Amino acid sequence: MIANYLSQTASWQHVATTTEFNEHTYTTATIKCRKETGFKLVRNAQGQEVVSSACYFTRSAVTVDDKLDGKLVIAVNSEVGLDGSVEFYEVFTI
Repeated sequence: MIANYLSQTASWQHVATTTEFNEHTYTTATIKCRKETGFKLVRNAQGQEVVSSACYFTRSAVTVDDKLDGKLVIAVNSEVGLDGSVEFYEVFTI
């Protein structure tokens, strides 16, 4: 059902490798999404409260430290359907 609402696209930079200096190299793809801008207080992977400036809804498996439209992903929530599979991801960026 969410596929009907994914009418926008975003440039997804997925972490391909990480160097010994903790620097990332990325692969780039275009994904379908719905983007909502606005400020929201979320917890990042370290448990700190951070203000997010955009929220993306997508069916692509975006992870923390990836980038969407050049913005760093700080938190990802997966929404699970009644059958136990992931329906979509709610992705927060700064």
